[in-house]
Parts: sequence; structure tokens; C-alpha cells
Amino acid sequence: MPHEEDFIFSPPPDLAGCVQHGMVKTLPGGGYLLPAAMHPIFLVILRGEIRVDHPEGSRSMATLCLCGGTCRVLRAWAAPGTRILTLAVQAGQLRRLVAFPALEIMDDWVAFDAFLSGQERGEAARCEAAITAHDDAARQAAAFLALLSALRQRRREREGNLVVPPAYLGLSPCALATQFGLGLRQFERRFRASYGQSLRSLRQQLRCSQVLASFVSGQSKAHSLADLAANFGYFDQSHLNRDLVRYTGYSPGQLLAGIAGDDPAFWPYRISPLEMVRLFGAAGY
Repeated sequence: MPHEEDFIFSPPPDLAGCVQHGMVKTLPGGGYLLPAAMHPIFLVILRGEIRVDHPEGSRSMATLCLCGGTCRVLRAWAAPGTRILTLAVQAGQLRRLVAFPALEIMDDWVAFDAFLSGQERGEAARCEAAITAHDDAARQAAAFLALLSALRQRRREREGNLVVPPAYLGLSPCALATQFGLGLRQFERRFRASYGQSLRSLRQQLRCSQVLASFVSGQSKAHSLADLAANFGYFDQSHLNRDLVRYTGYSPGQLLAGIAGDDPAFWPYRISPLEMVRLFGAAGY
């Protein structure tokens, strides 16, 4: 098989307020651990097969999938040569694209057939046929973006869910509720509907994502793990270790060795910091 370049692309103007930049990548074959992801992601299998472990057994993913945010590691397997397109949804914007609440899809994924009907299901089928018919990633990406644009156009009057600016995520729930003119219980319900988890859980995951960013950028090499834990507000190093294992499946030592080595299973952690921001926003994974 000839070498194929991976690439990142910007969304069209009509989708720019809903999704991040997209990525087309050829996956290394074999098994790997998918780190927890804070926001939903559209996944398109341009070629090949991906299977993900599930409580009911390993499941093959559909060509067009909506993957929910996750607060745990997922074990996956890709056939050699599998090529994918990923497109992360910006915080609180999923309902501007599809009628599927972020809370309902947390820690799971669904094929487009599960939430589209009528004309939209037919459009998704034609998109899938176009992806199958071509092996040119740019044309495949254009077909999928055209489908999303059509979905967005039908929901053009719909606003996003509650979105908390990153700078405000450190405020107390009461202060945030006041900021949005809501009661505490109402704020908590709307936050979970928008982010798929509680504010406390999101903060924990966000902090671990910031630690991962320091690992990827190489900044962590200048500090001991104990200092790193203190810098990011952990009580001690053991709490940092616990979160890294929970959200990545690896200990700090395993992560650092994997990023520095050539094990293809660590490809998610070799995305550059700049590309990470473009693909997933300032919060990272």
C-alpha cells in the first residue's frame, strides 16, 4: 500500500461554531487504549475496521459514528491500514447538529442510523456510499462535511446548550449558577446535559488532560512527578498516578516511555500541542 499522509483540516464556515478542526489518519494495526475524551467526536471509518470492547462483547464500529465523551479508557483494535476521520464537537454544540443529548451518549457510541430518520437517514446512506466509492481522503472528508452542513442547516435556529467559558470552570457551582442567572439545581442539570457529566467530574478530567499536555510537550521532564502533582493541584503523587491510570490506562512511567519510544499504540500522545488545540480545543482530550 502506498504511503498516505495524515492531515488536519479546518471546518467550513457554517460548521466552525460547532466543531473543531478535523483529522484524517491511518491507524497502526493492532490493539491500543483510547484515552478518555471530554467531548463528543464524530468518527468516520474511511477504510478498514475498528472494534471496541463493550460490556456485551467486542463491537465493530459503523462507517459513520457519533462517539460520546468518555470518562474511562476504551480498549480498541484496528485492522492494518484502517484510515479514519475524526471531528470533535465543541462544548455544548451537539444539539445544533443532531438531536442526541451529550448525556445520553456518554461512554458509548452510536451509528448515525440510531438518531437520524427519514430524509436525513437517506442523506447519511448516500454519504456512506460516497465514502466507500472513493479512496481519496479529501473527497471523503468533503462528503461527510456536506452531510453535517445539511444537518446543521435544518437546525439553524437551534441554540447550543449551556457553555461555561474555560476561565470560569474554576468557580464554585453557586457562583456559576449566579453568573448564568440560574438556580443551583437548574444549573447542575443544564451542565450535565451539555457536558455529559458533573462539573466536579469534568474538572478532574480537565486537570488530568492538562498533565497529559505537559507530558506531550516535554515540559514534565523538567520536574519530578511529585512537583508535577503539586503544580497541577494534586494532593500528592499517588493521586496524580491514579488519575492518569483512570483516564489513559497507563502509569506516568509507562506514558513517558511510550511517548518517547516507537510503540505505535501511543500515537494519540504524539500529536503536537498546537495540533491538539486545533483538534480538541484548549481543554485537550
